[in-house]
Formats: sequence, C-alpha cells, structure tokens
Amino acid sequence: MNGKGTKENFEKFHSKDPVIYEMFKKFANIATQHRDYYSAKAIFHRIRWETMVSGEGDYKIDDGWIAHYARKFMTEYPEHDGFFQTRRRKSTYHI
Repeated sequence: MNGKGTKENFEKFHSKDPVIYEMFKKFANIATQHRDYYSAKAIFHRIRWETMVSGEGDYKIDDGWIAHYARKFMTEYPEHDGFFQTRRRKSTYHI
C-alpha cells in the first residue's frame, strides 16, 4: 500500500471534513431500518447527490475512503456489525 489508505491518512481526511461522516451515519442508519445489509458505496453516491442538488458543495470523495467510513460506522454502532461487507485488511490496524 502506498500509504494513502492508511488509518492515519483517513483520520486526517476525516478531521478536515467531519460532515461527510455525519451524512454517512444519517443515511446508513436510515438504511439499517430497511435492510439487513447494504452498500457503503451506494451511501456515498447518495452523499454526493445530496450535496450536489442542495448546492452545499460537491463532495469529490475518493472511493478508497469508503471502506474506512463503513468500518468506522460498524465500530461506532456494533449492533450493525456486518451491515457493510468489508474485506480483510492487509494492515494490522482496526478502526
């Protein structure tokens, strides 16, 4: 891995714009009311759509961060562990 997708880089990215995770949590929690599992990527498409049509900005979020947000959500909401399918990480850290 070139370092871009590391936990440290994710934390820096997240701290610069925490509203992305707030929106991710909002839409993920809505999805958990209707599905047993769902796509974190679909939630990011919704975030991009919502910010575009609302005029609040156009989030250009690299898809490489999606798994980080999915893991963060499932860690923060352990009752939804497994809601997003994630691959086993090669690195040894856990979010």
